[in-house]
Amino acid sequence: MMPLGDSITEGTGSSTGSSYRAALWDRLTGHADRLDFVGSMKSGRLPDTDHEGHYGWKIGGLSANIDTWLPPARPNVVLLHIGTNDVHDDYRTATAPARLGALVDRITSAAPDMTVLVASLVPSNDAPTQKRIEAFNATVPGLVAERRAKGRHVGYVGMGAVTPQDISDDLHPNDRGYAKMADAFYDGIARAAADGWIRQDVAVRPAPPRTPPPGDYRVDADGDGRDDYLVVEDNGVVKAWLNKGGTGRAGWTERGTFATGVGEPGSKVRFADIDGDGKADYLVLQDNDVVKGWINKGGTDRGSWAEFGTYATGSANPPTRSASPTSTATAEPTTSSSRTTARSTPP
Repeated sequence: MMPLGDSITEGTGSSTGSSYRAALWDRLTGHADRLDFVGSMKSGRLPDTDHEGHYGWKIGGLSANIDTWLPPARPNVVLLHIGTNDVHDDYRTATAPARLGALVDRITSAAPDMTVLVASLVPSNDAPTQKRIEAFNATVPGLVAERRAKGRHVGYVGMGAVTPQDISDDLHPNDRGYAKMADAFYDGIARAAADGWIRQDVAVRPAPPRTPPPGDYRVDADGDGRDDYLVVEDNGVVKAWLNKGGTGRAGWTERGTFATGVGEPGSKVRFADIDGDGKADYLVLQDNDVVKGWINKGGTDRGSWAEFGTYATGSANPPTRSASPTSTATAEPTTSSSRTTARSTPP
C-alpha cells in the first residue's frame, strides 16, 4: 500500500510526524494477511514508516516521478491525497483537476489492476485557499466516476469529516484531523475490498527510459561548498532546500522560494556560477540562444539578485565585446544601451 502525496501524507502537523498512516496501520492490523506500506520516504512513529509523501510538492511533481516509484514498490493500493499546494499557491488552479486525472491515468496505465483511492482535500484555515479547495473538491467525484466507468479500480474518499478545527495551521491536520483521514481511507479500502478490487500481486509496467528533465538541479545556492536541492517549477519559480550536512530530513533546511521567476518557463532556466563567488546564479536560455543572467547576491533568507543582462549572445550572434563575469548591477547587456538595476527580490 502506497501513501502518496505531499507534506500531509508525510505528517506535518502531526505530533509524531506520522500523518494518517499510524492510525490507519492500527485499524488495518488484523484485517490484512500482509500489511506493508511502501515508498521511497520514511517518517513518523509506526511499525512501517515507508511512504511517498513529498513536502511542498504539487500534482505535477508526482506525475513526473510516479513511473519510477511504482515498479520497485509494486503497491496493490495507492492512497492519493494531492493538490493542496497547487490550490494554496493558486498555481494553475483551473487545470488542477485535469492534472489530478492525468496522474491517476499514469498510475492505472502502468498497473491496470492497481486500486487507486483518490481523496478530496482537507480544508484550510486560509479563506482564499479554502475557496479554491472547495472548487477543486467539487470536481474529484466526477473524475473518479469517469475512470471507474472505464473499468479502472479508482475509488473516491471524501475527507468531509475533517473540519477547520482539525487543522493545525493553514493547511495541515492536527492529530485529530489525521485520525479522521485514517478513518476515511479505511472505509475506502473496505469498499474496494468488498468490490473485489484488491489483489495480492499487481503487475506494474517497467518505467520507460528517460533523460532527467532540466527542471531539477543540485547546485550550491548559498556558497557554503555543499550541493543544495533546487526544484524549478513550470513557471520558472525555484524552490530550494539547503544542504546542512547529516542524513535524512535533519540534514536539509527548507529555504522556500529561492527565485520568483522572470516570466520565462522553467524549461528555459539554467544555473551556473557566472561571477565566481561560489553561489549559483540564475540563467534563462531564450529562443534565439541568447542567455540572460541574474547574479545571486546572497542576503539573509531569500537573498537578493542583481540583473546581469545578456550573458551570452548565442552562437549565431557572437558578442562584440566580452562581458565581465564579476559585473553585477551596473553591467551593460551587449544588446542594450540601457543599464540594468539590482533587484532586491529574486527573479
